[in-house]
Amino acid sequence: MLGRRIPRSRLDFVKSWLWPQRGFGGIVRYFKSRLARMKGSPHYLAAGFASGAAVSFLPLPGLHFVLGGILAFAARGSLIASALGTAIGNPWTFPFIWLGAFRLGRWLGIGDGDAANGVRLGERLEGVVADIMDGRFKAAAVDSWPFLGPTFVGGALIGAVIWAVAYFALRHALSRHQIRRQAQKAAGRARWRAAAAALTGPKEGKA
Repeated sequence: MLGRRIPRSRLDFVKSWLWPQRGFGGIVRYFKSRLARMKGSPHYLAAGFASGAAVSFLPLPGLHFVLGGILAFAARGSLIASALGTAIGNPWTFPFIWLGAFRLGRWLGIGDGDAANGVRLGERLEGVVADIMDGRFKAAAVDSWPFLGPTFVGGALIGAVIWAVAYFALRHALSRHQIRRQAQKAAGRARWRAAAAALTGPKEGKA
C-alpha cells in the first residue's frame, strides 16, 4: 500500500546513487537549513562547518570526522557542524576532489612524476596493496608517496581555500538569518501584546 506504484529498475537505483534526486542544489539548501536550525553564534556554526568541509579534501576519508572535530575545536567552532561539513566529501565528489588535489600537487612538483603516471602508477598501487596485506606499512607509505603525496599537499591547499570561503560566506548568511529571525520574533511578540491589550480593553477608573 505504501510502496512505489512503479518499482525502480536497477538502472534507476544506480542513477539515484550516483546522482541525488534533489540535485546538488538541493543538497546545498539542505546544508543551509540544517545550519539555520542549529543553536550558536554565526562564527561558531560557520567555523565548525568550514572545518569539516576543509578536511574532506585530504585523502584520509576514514579520519575526516576526527580531523574535522580537531580543526573545529581549534577554531572554536561547532563539532556537530564540523561533522555535517565532512559530508562535502562523499562518493559523488571524492573522485573530483582527489583528482584536482593530485593535479595541483603534481603542478607544485610534489612526488615522483614518472612513478605517478601511466603503467608505473598502476604498478605502485598494486605494490601498496601487497605491502599492506603483508603488514609492511613503512614500505606501503614509501610506495604510495608518488600519488598520495601530491594529493595530500594539493588537498591541504584546496582545503585551506575552502575553509576561508565557506567560513566567511556562511558567517554572513547566518548573521543575516539570525537578525531576520530575531526581528520576526520581536514582531510576533508585539502582535501578541497588541492582541492581548485589545481583548482586555482599557481599564475603567474607580468612581
